Amino acid sequence: MRRQQRVLVTDFDGTLYRGDAPVRYYAQRAGQRLAADARRELLDRLDRYLDQGAPALPEAVDGWEAVAALGRRHGLDGAALDSAFAETRAYMAGPGCALEVPADYARALAALRAEGVRVVLATNSPAEGLDALLRRLEVLPLLDEVVAGTGKPAGLERLLRRELEPGPGSGPEPGPGGASVLVIGDHWRNDVEPGLRVGAVGVYIDRFGRADGPAHATAPLVEDLLDTVRSWAAARPTADRS
Repeated sequence: MRRQQRVLVTDFDGTLYRGDAPVRYYAQRAGQRLAADARRELLDRLDRYLDQGAPALPEAVDGWEAVAALGRRHGLDGAALDSAFAETRAYMAGPGCALEVPADYARALAALRAEGVRVVLATNSPAEGLDALLRRLEVLPLLDEVVAGTGKPAGLERLLRRELEPGPGSGPEPGPGGASVLVIGDHWRNDVEPGLRVGAVGVYIDRFGRADGPAHATAPLVEDLLDTVRSWAAARPTADRS
């Protein structure tokens, strides 16, 4: 008899860290590819979105999507947006970009790992430059695994199904019923919906009050969701290995 393996899968942008400085820089870099009037409009619309949320730009789930949507409206293609994003990631790795790792979330992850929970970071961001950013944020000690270029939502669903599958390959100490999995993120379609679809616990950081779908817990700040995370971790079913 032993405890079932527990796995917490965390999103990166807007979850493990937060702050609007990167999004504003992304908009500035994208805007450099536009005429002055279009650049001012893009930056002004982004400001309204960050202040008002969905009513200002209903199609954008977060600031990154807001910049991309506004850029496309002004004729920017995927290559231009990708280049602006890469420039932003490089900027984020340096000391000039203001970022916040929620202290309560960081402490909770450290405590959960000490209790045997495996913490996996799953992000759509490419691997290039990610390690430097994680080191700058000093979050690597909180993580057991980093999955870059996850390809959410479909890629996250595949990752979660692997964790939930019984037998070898679902974790360092997989139980016969697979792992107990919780996924947390600020993008319902990319983070929470794939978890709910495969039977994981889904926890939704809904900063802008979009209410895009159901979740086991929803709040605008990660701090307000930690009781749910701790309750999940404490409900450790005993699995018979025979």
